Amino acid sequence: MMNFLLTLFLTFLFVLFAIIFFIKISPPVYRLEKSNIVALLNLVVEGKATDNDWEVFLGVPIRHNDELESIRMRCSEISEREYIGGSGSIKPKHLLTEKGIEEVKNLLAELTGEAK
Repeated sequence: MMNFLLTLFLTFLFVLFAIIFFIKISPPVYRLEKSNIVALLNLVVEGKATDNDWEVFLGVPIRHNDELESIRMRCSEISEREYIGGSGSIKPKHLLTEKGIEEVKNLLAELTGEAK
């Protein structure tokens, strides 16, 4: 009987510690800040951004900052009109047309506070 109670008690402790451990560990959060977006837009302008970088940025809503969400939505609109990057065998240097790059430069200037 003593072995049963000891096993039950140790099992209870193990489950309790496991629950506490999993409650304390939170899932990873994809949280963009202004500096991240400025860096990405600079990469787009320089022709160094990947399709994946751009698509992840456009696809994940920014719920914690309305200004950054507005920038993301405007980038999405630009991408719908001006996107030329892609999965072809010959990949262009830039993801967007020249007009799209100019629009991204304007967004970048707006984001960094530099008037154009």
